[in-house]
Amino acid sequence: MVVKLPAAAPRLMLTMFTHNRCQLCVNAKEALEQVRQQVPFNITEVDIKKPENSKWFEEYKYDVPVIHANDEFLLWHRVNVEDTVSKLQNILKSSGKE
Repeated sequence: MVVKLPAAAPRLMLTMFTHNRCQLCVNAKEALEQVRQQVPFNITEVDIKKPENSKWFEEYKYDVPVIHANDEFLLWHRVNVEDTVSKLQNILKSSGKE
């Protein structure tokens, strides 16, 4: 007998490039919590000011917060909830995970 397991829930992996003195980052985190209520995702934060993240500091020092979804640039500076939900839904559709 073959038992079919349910497909894993669609998941997105977001990465937020940030640092500890970033008020826009605080605002972005709050908005992302609203987004997560509509589109599930995991998120990790990368502190660009840590020595091991110097590559990202050079890339984003004037632009935090920067958000990547599944290792691709998604947005920077401000998170518009409606637009971000739409973008993430499109990523899921195009990856066949919806």
